[in-house]
Amino acid sequence: MDPLLVVIITFGLIFVVTASLGNGLSITAPAVLGPMREHKQLNVMLLISNFIVLPALIIGLTALLPFEPQVKMAFAALALSAGAPFIPWLVSLAKGNLAYSGSAVVLLTFATFIILPLALPLVLSLLGTGATPSMWLVLWPMLLFMLLPIVVGMFIRARYVSLAMQIGPYLGPLSITFLVVHITLFLGYTWQDFISLAGGGLIAITIIMLPLAGMLIGYLLSPPYVLSPVPAANPQRGSKIVSAVAVAQQNTGAAICCAILHWANTRSQVT
Repeated sequence: MDPLLVVIITFGLIFVVTASLGNGLSITAPAVLGPMREHKQLNVMLLISNFIVLPALIIGLTALLPFEPQVKMAFAALALSAGAPFIPWLVSLAKGNLAYSGSAVVLLTFATFIILPLALPLVLSLLGTGATPSMWLVLWPMLLFMLLPIVVGMFIRARYVSLAMQIGPYLGPLSITFLVVHITLFLGYTWQDFISLAGGGLIAITIIMLPLAGMLIGYLLSPPYVLSPVPAANPQRGSKIVSAVAVAQQNTGAAICCAILHWANTRSQVT
């Protein structure tokens, strides 16, 4: 395999591991279950928004537009991946319900572990991509590079609180750095392919439109169900911000896990 390809894959997987470990370090049962019990209706709407409404929009749009099979595969994986680890940080910037944002990440991440392996093979077949991955092929990288670091982080948080508090703040910036390096190297390595696939600007337009659509879906499908902005004094405003951010932010870590090994295998066969 091309050494540069190994480096690109390594940076991508390190991003997934560090982000998942940081997520685990922030998880405690009371902190997750308490806000989740307080927002039972919103929990259901988050699942519907992230795994039914938004995927229907993304996959439907992907089926209609003249995308190459590789692009359709990427959008399908992103459509079914929810629970981005950066949601609490974005919610804090928007002054939303930070406590519930952590619960939402846990809920959506573990739902992704179930729904993505079950749905992705069927969706790829319906889109005519030619890819036929098994459920296990989609699931095992997420178990190894996402679930295991989350469990390790939860164990450290439960047994060694001071250690968790010391290393936790560094994992967020560190994981973002690895992600930026991964994306930069990936674009450089596949620049010609990227230019040919991005012809006409359809990919750029789609990438810009989908987060905006996700924010709108998350806002409208979270209680209270109103079209007008919720006043700052309204206690529901914070949870609506969580919903808008959580639906707009797809879990790139899960998408990387289920796509990067297939991509690497394809590239190595070509080279």
